[in-house]
Amino acid sequence: MNTISSSGFTGNNWFLAAHSLGGVMTQKFLTSGSTSPDASLFKGQILMSSVLLRSTRTIDSKEGTTVYAYKTPTLTIGGSKDGLMRITRVAESYWHQITNISKSQNTLFPVEVVEGVAHY
Repeated sequence: MNTISSSGFTGNNWFLAAHSLGGVMTQKFLTSGSTSPDASLFKGQILMSSVLLRSTRTIDSKEGTTVYAYKTPTLTIGGSKDGLMRITRVAESYWHQITNISKSQNTLFPVEVVEGVAHY
């Protein structure tokens, strides 16, 4: 980030974009408390052919809704013809992140499917 800043970028809208296994690594980075670079600088992440980890969510015992123990707003993008991150896994994410999400986290974790897109 120092290179980008020293090149003249003065904004503070930092987002991480990751593909496939990189999506797991960015989630680990954003929750690790890392300070090099400071993970708190990132306002969100974009996961492509990757999804939020199952370990980051629970089901509220009273409401039955999904609650994420994850703070970073995340856009999940899946391809309808992805043979590695299958569409059923993206559908599961849609259920938890859109359909069944707790009202307190509504809109934090949108999910989109791009028709005809494969893993690569």
